[in-house]
Amino acid sequence: MLKFNLKQALWDYQARTGIKMSYEELSGDTDISIETIKSIATRQNYNATFKVVSVISKSLGIDPTDYIEWETNE
Repeated sequence: MLKFNLKQALWDYQARTGIKMSYEELSGDTDISIETIKSIATRQNYNATFKVVSVISKSLGIDPTDYIEWETNE
């Protein structure tokens, strides 16, 4: 399963900009529901769409491939 590491992306954004962005702020910046943002960040098996990952990545100014991980289901 592909997983988008949103928490790491937000930590890296803060380290790069000095701005701590909350889930609520990210939701407002991207027009992605707060429930979806929280699910991406906290639910182990949540499958974010490429569109959502793209919108978040654009908002944070990141390369999404740096935050996508492959997890095997063992």
